[in-house]
Amino acid sequence: MTGPGALLDALTRELVGRGDEALGLVLALVAREHALLEGPPGCGKAALAGALARLSGARALTLTLHRDLQPGEWRGDTILRRQRSGTRERVRAELAPGPLADAEILVVPGLTRAPAEALTPLLRALETRRLDARRLPLEVAVATAGPAGLESYGDELEPAARDRFGVQIRMTGLLGAADPGPARALLDRSCDAPVSPGPACATRGRRHAWQQAAAALPLEPGLREAWRELLVELRARLDPLDRARLGDRVLARAGPALMRAHALLRGADAVRRRDLVATRFALAGRVPAERADELLAAVVRGAGLALPVPAGSGAGTAAASAGAAPQDPAAPRPGAVRAAARSSAGVREPVAADVASLVRVLEGRLARGGAGRREHPAGAPRSRRRMRALDELLDADPLDAVLLVDGAELRPSVLRRERRAGRGAVALLRDVSASMEGGLARWAGEVVAGLVRGARRHGLRVGYVEFDHDAHVFRPGRALLHRRYGELLARAADARSSGRTNYEAPLRAALRGLSRAGRHGHVVLITDGVPVVGDPAVRAERALARRLGVRVHTVFVGLGEPPPVLEGLARVTGGVAFRGRPQASGMRVEAR
Repeated sequence: MTGPGALLDALTRELVGRGDEALGLVLALVAREHALLEGPPGCGKAALAGALARLSGARALTLTLHRDLQPGEWRGDTILRRQRSGTRERVRAELAPGPLADAEILVVPGLTRAPAEALTPLLRALETRRLDARRLPLEVAVATAGPAGLESYGDELEPAARDRFGVQIRMTGLLGAADPGPARALLDRSCDAPVSPGPACATRGRRHAWQQAAAALPLEPGLREAWRELLVELRARLDPLDRARLGDRVLARAGPALMRAHALLRGADAVRRRDLVATRFALAGRVPAERADELLAAVVRGAGLALPVPAGSGAGTAAASAGAAPQDPAAPRPGAVRAAARSSAGVREPVAADVASLVRVLEGRLARGGAGRREHPAGAPRSRRRMRALDELLDADPLDAVLLVDGAELRPSVLRRERRAGRGAVALLRDVSASMEGGLARWAGEVVAGLVRGARRHGLRVGYVEFDHDAHVFRPGRALLHRRYGELLARAADARSSGRTNYEAPLRAALRGLSRAGRHGHVVLITDGVPVVGDPAVRAERALARRLGVRVHTVFVGLGEPPPVLEGLARVTGGVAFRGRPQASGMRVEAR
């Protein structure tokens, strides 16, 4: 029987510089785990998914998602039948077989663009591989999405929806890779005669044989404990807000399945410790993007393993991982994985890592809540509600519409459409009192710079206020809120520390600026001290923030206990309270 290596070779020949991504998709097919490809437009996500479907010889379905997608477009239409029972007649609904009922490989471009009422049942069908009472022949689904955190490509996937995909791969353009060779090879190929697509190198029976052979491979003694130790150590290095991504699905299903698929790919008769490197395809999408390479490299090397070159480096990565793996390392004792990784990585992560983690969480909230949604007939469908007027009948379920005509249903359920009212704004309040100097001042400056760059990515207006015993508002023009990001970054880099701490004055200035702009916005307050000037409970400002719908996020840095007013201010306004503790080599940040 020809192994899955032939499929991997065909994929790497057809797409230049995508050897590591091709390896991840082949492992997903053998392990029967759904795959999610994330990256900017034009980096080859859809081409790679389509090539896998064609070269594997499977019945493929491409389901392009869009804002107005209805469940009937992929699961089948609802057929109404009239049934007579004696003198009574009733209407019964049946689900006709849809295009998904015959697909073995499903390609789903634009996963984040689908409305919830169509995406939720689709994800449920992918998880159970069932459509109502019918079992689907579906082996694997390959979905594509834009870069995480950029709302212009669609709404960000919820953690529960993202967790449906055992393999998650982040892709970038070849121009951004460290090695210019793949980009040069792609340019040469595009300028020469185009390469004709190769024939399918697998059949249905061959694919099923691979999947059954991989599932039957035994794990060598001690591998289960090594895998658990690796996850425990990785969780310990993550921010508390990111630890929930490493759940039991990764521990018990995705990780072992990928290790078995990797062992089959290299022709082994058992799963050994070298196959742990395949689990990076299950971990990379669940670890913060800016820290994925650092964390995975530290933990995997601590286990005595070799981490392959990151994605986007070319076909040589696949060969290094599958066909030319190093000799098996000595079996570590239980607990040795954790001890080795801890000794090789130092005490804590550097300051910049925790700055990036905090900025990522805050930026996501600013982007999602920067502009409030309101109901609009031309908006995207988000949920369902009762019909209010007859012109909404087109958004009703066909069965409900028939029942309305028959008089059995007076107010059918229709789609509730929403659109954003406009872009939001954020006001950054930075403590520059005498205690905020040295390392704390530099760290606060990095947080401000990161949030300003995030606001620039999303086109948000930004306000900047430095405060000690008074508020020093930065106004390049007349208004607090503006888009002069470069000038703001230069001002934040030149901050000086002096005076005492006052929460009331900066909050009042920020809320006045947001109310004049008429925007639902956010306030981020960064401080290390207890307020000694003004109202320490900021009662008036708290009430004004609730009335305006402004969310206040607080970041307290220092070794002491944060003032209770910070957590209360964030809680009553719907924000998040963060706490940063200076450590020997960095700042440890956690949400309270």
